[in-house]
Amino acid sequence: MDSSFPMVPTGGDRSPARGGGGGLDRFSGATAPLHQASQMGLDGGEKLRQECWEMIGQRTRERLMELAGGVIDWYARRDGSSLDGRPYAVVFGDRGLAIAEPRISTEHRPVYAISAFVFEPGSLRHVQVDHRPPPHTPASGPALASGARSPVAPVDGLSAADRGLLGNLPPRTQELLQTPFTSGQRVLRCNWAYEGYEHQLTMFMVFLAGARDVTVACGTKVIPAGHSDATAHWSLTCYRASVARRIGR
Repeated sequence: MDSSFPMVPTGGDRSPARGGGGGLDRFSGATAPLHQASQMGLDGGEKLRQECWEMIGQRTRERLMELAGGVIDWYARRDGSSLDGRPYAVVFGDRGLAIAEPRISTEHRPVYAISAFVFEPGSLRHVQVDHRPPPHTPASGPALASGARSPVAPVDGLSAADRGLLGNLPPRTQELLQTPFTSGQRVLRCNWAYEGYEHQLTMFMVFLAGARDVTVACGTKVIPAGHSDATAHWSLTCYRASVARRIGR
């Protein structure tokens, strides 16, 4: 695996994708921890992101897109903490990462709290990761498939569930997502969503957000015939941007 990865600017002429520090030309990836994968389950009873998105009020949706700018990817899903089953939504664009979460106001009315990580103009960078391992199954899963490596410090702010989700991703993607947080910057928010079928995820997105940087990976996953989860094929784009200011929590 290469020890450094070129990241190229993400221009403003990128077409919106599926509805919905940075500024580095190169950065080293050998300092981020790799994790053991947890199971990525699929719940056939859950509403898909489009249906969840339509459950959110138009003004809230418009505000999310205004903060995000040109939309690169997005998702909406049921919020497990919402007593009335309302969804939350995440929109990632060329100007920021915006999040809407259901809340109850002091007048006991259902409202949405909006938060955002607004990017430094021109700081958004991206790199493609196409992971195509052969159809053998490594004993320890994809997180350790790149061979022996020196121990590295854990990333502050990631839960066990966060680490387990990251462990499913190609080693290079794990490093790209975590590298900005290996020098003392804490992960303030980590969240993800995916949809699809047992052998194919038609959408996948995960983000890590801190006080200075945001990283995002989005794309698809396929388990070809003769393969397993450990040797799944991923087509991902990894992004990194500098945070200019934060709105909300």
